[in-house]
Amino acid sequence: MVFKRRDKLPLLRRMREWVLPRTGWKRALIYLGHRIKRLPDSSERISRGIAFGVFISFTPLFGFHILIAMLMAKLMRGNIVAAVLGTLIGNPFTFPFIAVLAMGIGKRVVGAGGGKHEFGGIQHAFHEAFIGLQSTIKSWFGYGTSETDRLVTFWNDVFFPYLIGGIIPGLLFALASYYLSQPVIHAYQTLRRNKTLEKRGKNGNNRP
Repeated sequence: MVFKRRDKLPLLRRMREWVLPRTGWKRALIYLGHRIKRLPDSSERISRGIAFGVFISFTPLFGFHILIAMLMAKLMRGNIVAAVLGTLIGNPFTFPFIAVLAMGIGKRVVGAGGGKHEFGGIQHAFHEAFIGLQSTIKSWFGYGTSETDRLVTFWNDVFFPYLIGGIIPGLLFALASYYLSQPVIHAYQTLRRNKTLEKRGKNGNNRP
């Protein structure tokens, strides 16, 4: 398998490497680029998978990006591993820009007003909604009180505008990633295939 390594890293270290690569994001992205090009699949399916991963990263479905990208790739015949890698466009460095952009567009589309939307405020809203969800679930079992009002407010003011606003840039970036990656991957695979055939031919000619 492409992503297996000889010495498996501990879980905590793997999580840290995912967020803050030890070699730096630049070298990590170069490494991932090579891995994508070497995936054992057609350039069409790989690029399609990347596009699904990129698109889903523009949604507020945090914690489910990878799972949904994999399902989309499975249903639409894209490469599942490439879809997972495509979600890396959403990372601690890009999420602030994605969230502010999506919220700005979404607020205007749903008619909730424009204006400036700070990432810190968006983070706080998600945190408060998570607490409200916990309290509501506990109330179902007789502990505490339900906070559905807080969840409704969060849906109307943050989640729904973010969801709607992320569609436009998500589609644009997904299409760009598809049309930019497909010819590059195809060219790389063709070059690699020709080199392999050339090497086999030389080895065959050298035989007694």
